[in-house]
Amino acid sequence: MSNSNNKKIDISNGNGKAKKILIIGLGQIGSSNAEYMSSLGLDVDGFDISERSVQRALDSGIIRNKATSFAGYDYYLVCISTHNPDNMFVPYLEGITQIAKKIAKEGKSGALVGIDSTISRGTANIVLDILEHRLHVCHVPHRFFILEKEEHGVNQMRVAGACEECCMKEARHFYGDILKIPLHEVEKIEIAELCKIVENSHRFLEIAFAEELKMMCDNSGLDFKQLRDAINTKWNTKILDAREGIGGHCLPKDSHMFMFTSKEAVGLSIIEAAKEIDKKYRSHLAQQMASKAMSIEPRSVSKQSRA
Repeated sequence: MSNSNNKKIDISNGNGKAKKILIIGLGQIGSSNAEYMSSLGLDVDGFDISERSVQRALDSGIIRNKATSFAGYDYYLVCISTHNPDNMFVPYLEGITQIAKKIAKEGKSGALVGIDSTISRGTANIVLDILEHRLHVCHVPHRFFILEKEEHGVNQMRVAGACEECCMKEARHFYGDILKIPLHEVEKIEIAELCKIVENSHRFLEIAFAEELKMMCDNSGLDFKQLRDAINTKWNTKILDAREGIGGHCLPKDSHMFMFTSKEAVGLSIIEAAKEIDKKYRSHLAQQMASKAMSIEPRSVSKQSRA
């Protein structure tokens, strides 16, 4: 997508020089941010450790240049993945701290570091410490859903938290005034950090409960769909469907973050049981498939023997 037909938004500083935006991480979240900003007429540069991701963004016209240095930017939007490269279901935050160290070394004083990536409680303040508060830090967790990006894309109600009031002022200007994103501001950045992982943990619980109910029905000779439909006639109840298990990496990873946060504060977590349910449900589905295959196989052998 090219921004050549879009009217440029003036985000110049007091000297008339245009402020510069760098998106760090050009995966699904970073590229969606770049596409949205490009549609607003903003010039955006991009950085990613994957040359393929950078080239894809350049070819589609959603970034102007590949960043070879972090120097000279006014806005740094961190959109890197926070799952372990070796296990997508486990959180991995070292990438965030590595990026913070690079910004600390090369970044422009007074610039804004906006973290869109999902992070655990306390991460933003670690970033602020690495930067020695030479730059402002905020966290505006993404709520992007690729299947409904028109309705649930970059420009939807977002939670915004910042390390200090001066950081919130910069965040409000960039995300609210420039990007036109509606913001729900919170007083402590820890609230913003918890929001995303709690949202996805709650979703994990809802799906796991449906899986438990489905297994109970299957093992008791009951029709899950009929039971679910009957329950969902109540105005404040919405039982989800039980499908192929909890997939993707966001829900497993984010619920993992919340589980450890909760166990530190409470001593236990319902998420732990939900993860066991999901594991058992996957085994339950595999057993059903194996049983179905065994019931079909004798008929196939019989036909072949008659031939």
